[in-house]
Amino acid sequence: MAKTQKDIKPVRLRLELISDYLSSDEKVMLKRYGESSSGDCITREVLIPSDMTLHALHYVMQKLFGWQNSHLRQFNLPEDVYQELTQGTVKGWSDLVGVLFQPPSEAEHDLFWDDDYESGNFNAWLRKKYTGPYVYGGYFEQGDVARADVDELLDRFEELEIKESFSEYLKRKRTDPDAEPKVIGKKALVDMTLDEMNAAIALECGTESLMESLLITDVLGYTDEEIGSSGFPVTQVLYYEYDYGDSWIVKVTKLESCEDLVADHSVTQEELETARETVRMKHKPVCLSKDGVDVMDDVGGLSGFANFLKAINEPEDKQEAADLKRWARSMGWKQQKVIPKKMI
Repeated sequence: MAKTQKDIKPVRLRLELISDYLSSDEKVMLKRYGESSSGDCITREVLIPSDMTLHALHYVMQKLFGWQNSHLRQFNLPEDVYQELTQGTVKGWSDLVGVLFQPPSEAEHDLFWDDDYESGNFNAWLRKKYTGPYVYGGYFEQGDVARADVDELLDRFEELEIKESFSEYLKRKRTDPDAEPKVIGKKALVDMTLDEMNAAIALECGTESLMESLLITDVLGYTDEEIGSSGFPVTQVLYYEYDYGDSWIVKVTKLESCEDLVADHSVTQEELETARETVRMKHKPVCLSKDGVDVMDDVGGLSGFANFLKAINEPEDKQEAADLKRWARSMGWKQQKVIPKKMI
């Protein structure tokens, strides 16, 4: 059933581009040249329609942080939430396939079902992807297909060898360089722990990726919301990982109020009301505030971007700095300032 204006509610998300591996010098560069107030992260505050899917949020991320949709990505839960939901077992995980987690056969060709950009204005193409109405056309996330897919996997491996943990194997190998991984028993796949399964077989997409057809508001609770043991929402935090080589990580949280943004003058009350109306009437997200400049693809993650900023702003070699700037422009990176409401 089509959503009406009355059905669509503006929901505030905080998107924090973070890294656990920033050096003190890199933090200084992000603060000095990257317009990050803390130097620890790059942040966007955004209002989204309440019926936005994780799939559509992916495209919002691409626009808000300056990427070009040219690498793989996934949405994950915090490790403690994942372990609690699955109980660390294949049975616990498989029961949630098609409900929360992607089925084992869902791969790049299915996830990128609408990745149809060929030419023209890339930003206009992105805008269509994150503007409602939201649909999801991936085949494997249909409930019956997802269930059949994971059942086929479980039926295929009625008996598998259980190998010792990698840490135990390494411990033995220190004293015996010729040691081989030890088989310690056999089990049906469905009776294994997730660690045992991962040691026995390799699933191309892993087991942690969330289905992108899910509504953000179903999965993600407010930061101060008590998460129950059953049903949705399942977490107070989501993680979006883009480009497994550069490993860009965005921490996603949902906040109930925008009063802090008004209080610190990030947005006026009038601008906030206009943004809410835009979300409802145009069925699209609105950026309320930004902290930090856009990044780009293939620069080496947040650490690499901080080093890039140093290289072009405090150059040891002016020709190298000029070449880096030209390369950055070819990657779609722009230095002009864009006000938040014009970002998406």
